[in-house]
Amino acid sequence: MTKDEKAYKALIMADLNIVCHYTDSKNKSEKLQAAYHMQQAIEKTIKLKAMIKGLNLWGHDINKLLSACMKANIDIKIPPLLRKNAMLYTKWEASCRYAPATIVNKNSIWRRTVLHWHG
Repeated sequence: MTKDEKAYKALIMADLNIVCHYTDSKNKSEKLQAAYHMQQAIEKTIKLKAMIKGLNLWGHDINKLLSACMKANIDIKIPPLLRKNAMLYTKWEASCRYAPATIVNKNSIWRRTVLHWHG
């Protein structure tokens, strides 16, 4: 892993630390931040795995990122729960930052799945 890739991985780990810290919060704003950073960790992990294979991706839509990898014959192993909820997580990129009325169930923030997947 290059120095830049390691630095990018450190950003992902920072996102995951926020997820772990705020998922169980009673404060709605903090829970929304956990959801946003969950989306960011997923997005950045896909981008990092693609980057290591030589593909630079842009955008926030998890399904589109995975499709771009598939088109480039880059196999990104993604846990079934993350693939199943890709649209939900993609929506969190904006809604959790700009729509305080957004409802996020803490059980939908699959931090253990992301931590295990990112490993």
